[in-house]
Amino acid sequence: MKMSFLKLLIRLMNKLMKSGFVKIIECFNITGMGLLTELKHNENGISPNTELTDVSTNETWVVKKRVYHGILILDKSEKYFECETKSMHVDAVFKTQSERKIAVDKELDKRKNGIYLYLIKPEKKKQKLKPEIGTELKIKITTQQDA
Repeated sequence: MKMSFLKLLIRLMNKLMKSGFVKIIECFNITGMGLLTELKHNENGISPNTELTDVSTNETWVVKKRVYHGILILDKSEKYFECETKSMHVDAVFKTQSERKIAVDKELDKRKNGIYLYLIKPEKKKQKLKPEIGTELKIKITTQQDA
């Protein structure tokens, strides 16, 4: 199937992320834990306590920790970043090996596209809880002196 140049360009642009930003791919409120969020980025990891700000609304979320996927840990194919010093993992149960293989392939594809799971929380209680899917948030770079 031939793809038009415009469609190809749009697909390539969607794969690229501006340095210093993350894109919200998916976000779920997990009661008592925070927001389990898929973030797309091309950074070398995101440290705990990093602030992510929506520049159009000035709302900020704080990264609590990285969330690893158990199936990739078992498969020895999860991607780790040195700066991500706080973490947890989620597990999944599959009825068949083929379902598991499909899930592993899907998660590996996400890693290849710079998509990782994080637990985040709103900075202020009075702001909206979840960032909008598709929103790009600016990463506030902190030095060790700021932390």
